[in-house]
Amino acid sequence: MPQGKPAVRKLVLVDHAALGRVHVEMEAFFEFSFWMAEELEDLVAKWAPTAAPNASRPVKSDLNGSRS
Repeated sequence: MPQGKPAVRKLVLVDHAALGRVHVEMEAFFEFSFWMAEELEDLVAKWAPTAAPNASRPVKSDLNGSRS
């Protein structure tokens, strides 16, 4: 087995004939993804008190167009 750098796993984000191939290191991508998810949760918590009163409740509507 050859010595040297260990193989880095890559994630292909785009593989299109006209656009080319875009790939990133998988570990870095998941770190970024988890960071973004945490930031989104923080934003939701920060702005929840100023949201519309029924914003978190799903709106149901019937076939006649009335909402409940």
